[in-house]
Amino acid sequence: MRNNIKRLCAENEMSISELARRLEMRPHTLRRYTRVRPDGEQEAQPSIELATRIADTFSVTVDKVIGVDLGIAPGTGQREVKTMPLYGAVQGGLVGFDITDVTEPIDAIDTPSWLSSVPDAYAVFVTGTSMAPRFNPREVVYVHPHRPYREGDCVVVQLAANGRTHAIVKQFVEITDTHVVLRQHNPDRELRHALDEVSAIHTIVGSYYS
Repeated sequence: MRNNIKRLCAENEMSISELARRLEMRPHTLRRYTRVRPDGEQEAQPSIELATRIADTFSVTVDKVIGVDLGIAPGTGQREVKTMPLYGAVQGGLVGFDITDVTEPIDAIDTPSWLSSVPDAYAVFVTGTSMAPRFNPREVVYVHPHRPYREGDCVVVQLAANGRTHAIVKQFVEITDTHVVLRQHNPDRELRHALDEVSAIHTIVGSYYS
């Protein structure tokens, strides 16, 4: 799914930097929502709050910014809001220090319209730097448990131990006969987890800054 932020800027003869200034954002942060990955998907999607601010700037609807119908509850004029669980801080850095407990959510956040049909979609809050510059502190990643993953995709890998479930945000490399092979960016290194340690691998499909 692609949003219309770049197109709206072009139609209104406004640069991304100028829009960022009006939104009191850093230009490089806003540009993340305009870039398209090699697979054709948007690198990141804005939150409803940010999309609303952009819509107000251009005097258009939020649907126009997001690029999809957000769904208005019949007869209410209000968007039907679904929520998804948000799991707590993924802390980047050295191996062993970028793990978060995802047994219980720490909060619930609005589900993006493009994930509203996925009942078990969830989100993970990033506070560390092990996946920078792809994912940075204060970023929230959206996870689609049923989207197939392939080499190079960013994923949440769930690890089960002692009755709890923990997770790490990494880049998927491959699955061998004995291990799941992953990569992190900062510092750049390859990681291996035994197959019997891994309970799930889920694809990251978007992100936003909280």
